[in-house]
Amino acid sequence: MKTIIIDTSHSLLAVGLVEDGKIIHSRQEVVQKKQSEYLLLYVDELMKEAQWKPKDLDRLVITDGPGSYTGMRIGITFAKTLALTHPTMEVFTVDTLLSLMGKTTGFAFIDARSKRVFGAYGDEGAIRDERVYQFEELSDITCDMFGDTSLFGEVNRYGNVIENILAVESSWVLVEDSDLLVPRYIK
Repeated sequence: MKTIIIDTSHSLLAVGLVEDGKIIHSRQEVVQKKQSEYLLLYVDELMKEAQWKPKDLDRLVITDGPGSYTGMRIGITFAKTLALTHPTMEVFTVDTLLSLMGKTTGFAFIDARSKRVFGAYGDEGAIRDERVYQFEELSDITCDMFGDTSLFGEVNRYGNVIENILAVESSWVLVEDSDLLVPRYIK
């Protein structure tokens, strides 16, 4: 089974190719709002390395939020377009915050601007209490934190997004109709 995994929902762009549960090629970089410039390049580069064609793909997994409004729209539009041209491919969504922590227990968050973050607690691939948090609320959190930790003077803790998404396969949500696929925003 050949799967492409994509995350465009925050400062990172991550693209990975997975065959039979093993990552065969991946690329993850901080692109700071340039997902639209690099997504197709990364996909093309990795597909060439793997010697795959789009018709070879069995599944596509895309993060659907919470996250950057524009970044998520770029990823979702790519997913919808690929699904339109490849109607037998299954499309799945996965929570952006799980992409940062996988099955690890802790709190994942990304910058939501204005001294706020999109955040949630995660445990073994399950998310709870996903919402917008004010910066001051984060000082009460005592578990491991993942994501945009540079907001508090630390090195960002993104981990390997493709590995994290693959690890939480049981949390992927099958999209029945890719035409209805939309980003999941938290207000």
